[in-house]
Amino acid sequence: MRRVGLCQDRLVDELSEEDFQQLYGRWQPFTPRKVADLLDGAQFPWWIAGGWAAEASGAPARKHEDTDIAVLHDDLPAVRSWLSGFHLWEAHAGSLRPLLPGDELRPEREGLWVRRNAESPWVCDLLLTRSRDGQWLFKRDARLSLPLDQLGRTIDGIPYLRPSVVLLHKAKALRDRDQQDFEGMLPRLANGERVWLEEALAIAHPDHPWRARL
Repeated sequence: MRRVGLCQDRLVDELSEEDFQQLYGRWQPFTPRKVADLLDGAQFPWWIAGGWAAEASGAPARKHEDTDIAVLHDDLPAVRSWLSGFHLWEAHAGSLRPLLPGDELRPEREGLWVRRNAESPWVCDLLLTRSRDGQWLFKRDARLSLPLDQLGRTIDGIPYLRPSVVLLHKAKALRDRDQQDFEGMLPRLANGERVWLEEALAIAHPDHPWRARL
């Protein structure tokens, strides 16, 4: 396994798993069920995102190198309070920085890696999601929005981002695994999901090859 690493102010491509762990420590991501146990009773909304959300919506099962959890940027104080027993690190543009108690999140930061302490593995990646007046805003184009109560769906008691939103986030990179996720999810996309995703891609990625498939 090879991973892209973070090193001060630049990305380090193609690190071996061993080299990655020596630099940053190992990942042992929580399963969605373990995330649900961790956040049970939290007074802020959250949704499983990324590969786990894709798998819940029909994508092929695979090993998950991390676990993405979408939370609202405005809820960050409540999130930090709930996870006070963990260490949170800003992950942004090729750098990692501990978000110590009393520290403010720096501008343009959208991701936080989470672990118990330096001797423990990373367990999840918090994705700080923008919203306004009860509407989710797509981070790459604020013209795309949804009511927050329509952003996800619950499967076996666990909230996940809705399939069309998962694929919209994956559309930019279009890695092999993103294409595999699309192929697995497409047959299970409801008509409303297909229409919304096609219209969203027309705005955010007008030349995207997925549009012809929707």
